[in-house]
Amino acid sequence: MKEENQVKKSYLKRYRRYQQKIKRLEEKLLEIDNRITGIKSVEIKDMPSGGQTVTIEDLFVQKEETKKRIKNLTDINKQNRLEIYHCIDQLEDDRSAEVLECFFIDSMTFEEIADMKHYSVRHIVSLYAQGLDNVKLPIS
Repeated sequence: MKEENQVKKSYLKRYRRYQQKIKRLEEKLLEIDNRITGIKSVEIKDMPSGGQTVTIEDLFVQKEETKKRIKNLTDINKQNRLEIYHCIDQLEDDRSAEVLECFFIDSMTFEEIADMKHYSVRHIVSLYAQGLDNVKLPIS
């Protein structure tokens, strides 16, 4: 049962993992934008300098590639979210389903869920465990 629950957790955490990747790429995109706006014209000096100079064209290419990666991950993650909703929606206990949705989709902690639902953290953990035991994954 413990190994089965690990498989279930891994499956249900896919959405969160993709969200983290998307967030990282969005931060990278912001960094590229900052570099584009902060780029100066090339200064000609009498002394050679080392290293590769990054042109504004290079930055625009990086920006477009990053945007495409974000879109690709977002599209994949929409499907992940729908599949996870499908699994959670099949649970008979609505309270367990809501805890799993808050945890795996909304990325809330047990403490945050407990505050929102006005339950103890211990009760939320119990509902989480019950929901995890009862959730059915699609057959691969």
